Formats: sequence, C-alpha cells, structure tokens
Amino acid sequence: MKTVFDRTLASSLIFSLVIASMLSLQNARAGAAETIEIKISTNRGLQQKIDARFEHEGQVTVDNAGQAEKSERLKMKTVADLVFHQRLTGTANDPQSIRYYNSSYGNFNIEKGKTKASLAEQNRLIVARLKSKPGQRIQMASVQDLLNQSELNLIKNPADPLTYAGLLRKKSVSPGEKWPADKNALANFLAVDRILFSDAKMMLKTATRSQARIYLLGQVDATVNDVGTNMKVSAVFDIDRKSSQVTQVRLNIDENREAGQVAPGFEGKSRVSVRIAADGRCEHLSTANLKKLTRSRRIKQRLQWLSEAGKFALQYDPRWKMIASEKEAAVLRYIDDGDLMAQCNVVQLPSRPASKPLTLPEYRKEIEAIIRADKTAKLVSAKKIKTTNGHSALRVSVKGIEDGVPVKWIYYHVGADDGRRLTFIFTLEQEIADIFQPSDQRMVNGLNFFVKQSNPKVNVKTKRVAQHAANTDRKSAASPTKGSARAAKKTR
Repeated sequence: MKTVFDRTLASSLIFSLVIASMLSLQNARAGAAETIEIKISTNRGLQQKIDARFEHEGQVTVDNAGQAEKSERLKMKTVADLVFHQRLTGTANDPQSIRYYNSSYGNFNIEKGKTKASLAEQNRLIVARLKSKPGQRIQMASVQDLLNQSELNLIKNPADPLTYAGLLRKKSVSPGEKWPADKNALANFLAVDRILFSDAKMMLKTATRSQARIYLLGQVDATVNDVGTNMKVSAVFDIDRKSSQVTQVRLNIDENREAGQVAPGFEGKSRVSVRIAADGRCEHLSTANLKKLTRSRRIKQRLQWLSEAGKFALQYDPRWKMIASEKEAAVLRYIDDGDLMAQCNVVQLPSRPASKPLTLPEYRKEIEAIIRADKTAKLVSAKKIKTTNGHSALRVSVKGIEDGVPVKWIYYHVGADDGRRLTFIFTLEQEIADIFQPSDQRMVNGLNFFVKQSNPKVNVKTKRVAQHAANTDRKSAASPTKGSARAAKKTR
C-alpha cells in the first residue's frame, strides 16, 4: 500500500508540475502576444516645449548651367539650434500649431565661406501647418510680419513635431512587430515632396505601461523641388504612453541629392535631435495674446525680399525660390508640384526725374531694341496697368523660340512717385503661359516702395546685373523651364 501510495503521490506531483509548466508557457506566450495601440495626442490647446538640433555635413554640388563637367563640389557643414514653444490649434486631420521661438540660430559653412541665420524679433511667432500636399507639406507663416527666404529655410526641417501623429499611428501592435511606414506620412516627416520608392519599416521595439520605443529603418527614393534624392533613413521615437506624447526623436539620414536648378545637390549625412516636454508656461501663446494678434484675419504663407538699400519690399508666393540676390537685384525660380515653371529676374534701375516717368511708347521701344537681334522674337502686347499697391506699371509681352522651344518673355516696369524704378523679366514656355499668368501679376502686385528718397544710388555691379537681365538672361532663363510643358498637361 505504501508503495502504491508513493507512486500515486509521485504521479500527482508530476502531473501538477506538467500542468503548471503548460500554464506558465501559455502565460508567457500571451504576454509576448500582448498588443498595444500607438496614438499621438493632437488635442487642441496642448502646449509643448521643443529643443531641436539639425546637423548636415558633406559636400554640396553646384550645377553650372546644367553642365555636369563644370559642376563644383564644395565641403559643407551646418548646425542649427531651435528652441520653441508650441500650442496645438488644429485637428488630427488638419494639424496646425502656433509657435514662439525663444531662440533660433543657424551657422552655415561652405568651403571657406560662412553665413548665419536667425529669426527677426517680429518673426518669432509662427503659424505652422501640415498640408500633406507635394510641394506644400509643412507651411510656415509669421503672425506679425513676413519671413524671408533664409528664415524659412532655418525653421522648415525634417522631423517636424506636426508630422509625428501621422507616422506613429498603429491600432494593434506587439513588441518586435514591424509594419511599412505610410508613404505620405513619411514624406511629411522627411520634408520631401514625393516618395517614389520606400522599403522603410516601423518597429515597436519595447513597450511598458508608461513608455514605448519605435524604430524607423529603410531606404527612400524621393523628389525635392525639381530633383531626385536617395536616402538611407534610421530614426528612434520615444513615447510617453500616459500622455500619448512623443518625448524624443533621433533621426539619421545618409543622402545623395541631385543638383537642381533651384538648389545645389548634397551628398552627406544629416543628424536631427528633438526633445519635447509638456510646458504651458509661454505667455506669448496665451489665449488672450493670440486672440489679440490673430483676430479676424487669416495668416497666409508669404515670403518677403526686403531691400534697405533700394527702399522697397517684395512679397511673393513661397513657390518662388530665390536662388541669387544682391541689394537691388534677385533671381527667382517658380516650382509648382515638382515642375520648374518659370524664372523671374528683378532689378532696381537708376531713378528717373519724378516729373518724367517712363511712358508706354518709350518702354515698348526699349524692349524692341532688346529683341531686335533675335529673328524669332515678336512683341505681341503692351499695356499700362496699376498694381494693387497703387504703383504705375508697364507690361510688355514677347514671344520667340529658344533651342527649338516656344518661349514667352513678360517684361514689367514698375515706378514709384519719386522716380524709383524696378524691372521684372519673366521667362516661361508658351504652352503654360495662360496657366502661369496670374503668378506674374501677383508677384508684381507684391512690390511696395517705402521711405521716399530723392536720388537712390545704384552700384556698378547692380547696373551690370540689370543689363544682363535685360539682354543675356532672356536666353539663359529659357532653359530652366524644361518640364513646364509636362506641368501644363497635368494641370489641364
């Protein structure tokens, strides 16, 4: 009996151990398969403080007139530090925030040249919008004034906090699980126009009751402005699960971007570090202050080129990219949905006596003299107009052929009451002229002269730019419009 009892007891113990082991294994498997929901808060009124650093190091390639053999490769190293508070004011489907930049500083070194950038005092309060549209993904606009090109370039970067909610969204995922990164959300996060190819995947690395960490890894082929870029991307996101907020982002990009007709190429590495904390102590983002500054008006994204020397300001659509500028002259090119549509040369001319403004017949003769050597060029229209700012303007339109392509040149002469003058020369393909036309009018309407002066000086260099714009640039500005015919067909 004792032996039988012992055997029975032993069998019961073994059975119990087997059952316990199976239950333990099932529990372990259940724990491993436990899923969580990843969701980033976009609650209106949420306030945060963001510390961000952007570093780029490598070589830039300057494309000289599209000739690869004449391209220049220059060493580049840039560092930008931004500290700002933001208050979310949009929705999950229409992300928007108002930001106050406590500090903004950029140091850009290319070969031996150094430049710096920072936000002007009146441009520290910024509206940021996420549109998820190629060419218009992250929009930035100053609440109190207008940004210039360098200010916009300083604060418009990859890994913008508005892009996290769209990228880090997953209803049910377990640690170790991977899933493809949404292409549209990834394009927003990387600040590119379109993604042509991507094998980038997200992975939930770890998750606890209070924290989660997500990895992003892969290769991306995309377009920026009018060129292609190849990126190898890796990023880490830390999330506070209790508040559903991202607390830290680290992004690394190995990039090879082509040189284009708007911006130089780039081959090198970019590193981005962003730290985010809940913080509602910024008085500039108080409800009372924002109501006072934004009441009854929509803040549009516009840029400004301000010439203190010429005493004029030019407001323009950010789709115009300023590729060169001096005190009284600039060259801009227009990118719409990835296509280079037109070029504009703006030059301040020597003043005329206020009592003898340039007449339309005189301006017409000037243009006829410029195009006389070109047998294909024909003056097709000339008229006098008034800009929305009240300045007198003369408009002359010319058609011709450049390298077998029908091209249109639109000349504007805009004068102030005191005799100061600017000329605009637009170059575009004839096929898109009707589609593009409102853009040239809006550019000219954006000009405003301020603080009258009797005899503004125009330096010798600016005179050379003016002559070059009036003659030679008609030809050189025609070639950048390749692709505009494609854009015209797409628009139609």
